[in-house]
Amino acid sequence: MLEENSIKTSVDNTLESNCNLIKPINREVVHKICSGQVVLSLAIAVKELIENSIDAGGTRIDVYLREYGSDLIEISDNGTGVLEKDFEALTLKHYTSKIREFNDLVNIGTLGFRGEALSSLCALSDLTIVTKHSTAELATKITYDKNGTITNKVTTARENGTTVMLNKLFSTLPVRRKDFLKNLKREFNKMCQLLYAYCLVSKGIKFCCTNVSDKGLKNTVVATEGHKNVRENIINIFGAKQISSLVDIEITIPDNDILNDYGINLKTGEEIPFTFEFLISSVSHGNGRSSTDRQFYFINSRPCEPTRLMKLVNEIYKQYNVNQYPFVFLNIITKSSLVDVNVTPDKRQIFLENEKILLATVKASLIKVFKSFPSTFKMQNLDVSHIISSGKTLERGIKRSISDGPVKKGSILDRFKKRTKTEESITTSSLKSMLVKNSPEVLDEIEKDCDKQLRMLIDIACKLSPDKNSENIVDFHTIKKENNSEDSIDDVSICLDQPPHDTIQKFIPLNITIDDIKAVLNKPKMEENKNIKIRFRSEIVPESNKSAEDELQKQIAKYDFKKMDVIGQFNLGFIITKLNNDLFIVDQHATDEKYNFEQLQISSVIDSQILINPKPLELTAGNENILIDNIDIFKKNGFSFKIDESAPCTKKVAVTAFPVSKNCVFAKDDIDEMIFMLQESGQTMCRPSKIRAMFASRACRKSVMIGKHLSKSDMRCLIDHMGDIDQPWNCPHGRPTMRHLINLDLIENKN
Repeated sequence: MLEENSIKTSVDNTLESNCNLIKPINREVVHKICSGQVVLSLAIAVKELIENSIDAGGTRIDVYLREYGSDLIEISDNGTGVLEKDFEALTLKHYTSKIREFNDLVNIGTLGFRGEALSSLCALSDLTIVTKHSTAELATKITYDKNGTITNKVTTARENGTTVMLNKLFSTLPVRRKDFLKNLKREFNKMCQLLYAYCLVSKGIKFCCTNVSDKGLKNTVVATEGHKNVRENIINIFGAKQISSLVDIEITIPDNDILNDYGINLKTGEEIPFTFEFLISSVSHGNGRSSTDRQFYFINSRPCEPTRLMKLVNEIYKQYNVNQYPFVFLNIITKSSLVDVNVTPDKRQIFLENEKILLATVKASLIKVFKSFPSTFKMQNLDVSHIISSGKTLERGIKRSISDGPVKKGSILDRFKKRTKTEESITTSSLKSMLVKNSPEVLDEIEKDCDKQLRMLIDIACKLSPDKNSENIVDFHTIKKENNSEDSIDDVSICLDQPPHDTIQKFIPLNITIDDIKAVLNKPKMEENKNIKIRFRSEIVPESNKSAEDELQKQIAKYDFKKMDVIGQFNLGFIITKLNNDLFIVDQHATDEKYNFEQLQISSVIDSQILINPKPLELTAGNENILIDNIDIFKKNGFSFKIDESAPCTKKVAVTAFPVSKNCVFAKDDIDEMIFMLQESGQTMCRPSKIRAMFASRACRKSVMIGKHLSKSDMRCLIDHMGDIDQPWNCPHGRPTMRHLINLDLIENKN
């Protein structure tokens, strides 16, 4: 019996050991995994086939899609075709005629070279190829299985060239297929955007892309004439109006200042290791665009995404035209040995030698052209000279009367803004106070100066919290100075259960001096104590806004707002709340403004002004489809259109009504902006920036203002609303709504 048990245990151990052995993955599984990493989207699938057609020398490339590519993708060209002896190797992994050794990559001159595209597409769809080489008498139709093996060959009729047909893309990956169908229109629009890049840069090649819906409606997405220059291609795709707004950028050698910015040196007479063809929108207002949807970058005529270069171009353009983005066509020509395109499977990311020289040259070239354009700025005509020179202070705002006396030295603003003691600084501070109370954009200025004071006061709250009932409301704004000294506070009063203005407030005197508060703040934090969990580390300073938002988003869930205890109102502008042992400060105006703003975003329908004559829109075929598919969203924003289905592509839409507003004038740019937003986000509600600004202004005016006394129920309502806000961390103007103050466990209690 013991021997049988011993044998059984040995067998079990062997089986368990075999289960944990490191073994090679099945070849078919490897093929499917790798294929899914090469072809990620509809755009990449079409891109790979177009590149094959260009490499084959095609001068006409037709892209045919059925139901936006979900049923069928068909790419045809009139290139050289495929020799019969290469039929089997055509779809095998890493079989290629482009390279033989790794060093061949240095001088690669074709768009494709790794032999992955067709093999990967076999694994992800049903692939069929029809091809005829110039030396063959007849064409051949070849069907392949998922492993790239030929399953059927028949002769057929076709001119010289190749047609590749993909049925049911991603059918072998159920999750990706489901996501593809869910976001089909968005995927189609991204494919169109990438197709435009090849249409622009390819000289002498005619492109035609059509889509047939499941209802049988045929739509031409793009059609070019095979022109020999980029300008003609731009006219084919985007119309003559676009080309009229563009300027040519010639190479300019960067001066020493720009070279020093990038930490590089150019020897006298040293040549720039590249040239470029560069077209960009003029910086004159109205020539740019409301979005970055027409920016195309190339390295040796290969579409790519050079992130640093893209950022630089937009930053320089914004210096001269702050409200718009440019159209960009930039094709950089350099030696293949100076570029590494073998970085990502889609070859969109590149490594470029001498990248800093390129950035410096592009910067110098743009500045030279842009500085020749006159700069204009919108300014608010506000004469405050008499205010500054009078030495008087303003109590509330522009429309309020001027006070007869100087700023009280004991005021909250004076304590927050301790700068100089001169009369000039006092009046300047008063002017800032005026702007703060009338302009939401300036309210965040207070955060730069009051961090220290807030932390001092919150320590007082921490000392009080063990002794006071959590139902009590502490109003921190009733802080009195009993003498004229600016360095000490003789006594601090806390108001409990804030009563209405016409009743007598109850005060509890505390024997706390400024030295006591400083002593608490200067004590080492107890972060070394492993029993204290520190979740928030960002300071309340503008430069830490991003990290503070990330912490709040990570640590605070929407349901946590209803769990927060309301401690009180500070300075008639902020609400102090407590969640577990963490204290937070909430800007009462900013958070109410964001709530009201989001409610307006969701529910508002904008009034329209009907045009006497409909205005035709010149849209690309892809953008035209986006507009037609999202007509209800445009209508909610005040736009109305006339759709003529029988009209040719790009001429089907005419606008019949624009939104109407007292302060804004709407135009085609706003339609373009919405199309771009819908292209990125899919069929979700969106608002153009002008309407967002209008809603932000309305939300600001109807929200709780700084200086308003709030009851406990008012504060509770504002905090609860934060749990209903989609993005509760910033108001529409970008000002923070909430920041973490301190963890109570870090405060040592005095015995």
